[in-house]
Amino acid sequence: MPGGVVHFPKETCSQCPLKAQCTTSAKGHSVSIHPDEALLIEWRELQQTPQGCAQLRERVAVEHSLAHVGRWQGQRARYRGVRKNLFDLRRCAVVHHLHVLARSQQKAAEVQEAA
Repeated sequence: MPGGVVHFPKETCSQCPLKAQCTTSAKGHSVSIHPDEALLIEWRELQQTPQGCAQLRERVAVEHSLAHVGRWQGQRARYRGVRKNLFDLRRCAVVHHLHVLARSQQKAAEVQEAA
């Protein structure tokens, strides 16, 4: 039942050979089921396919870029108003792209020197 909690009684847990790895509770064990569990299972299966792996590689690159921008920009908005904060976000994104370009040019120069 998605979004619910399943409780296992202590009698069932005490007979299980994996109890030490699962719980230390004397009352038994409970497991929460995510409301979108079926969707999460479908996504995990999709990630195992060649198409899913390719999409995941694309997503990782985008998420890394967003993480860099988020690190430079910070957790909170600096300014009042959407316009100024959008400008600040774009400024951080430009700085990130400049860093990426500088790294790629540095790597190209290193490869050229090695050749």
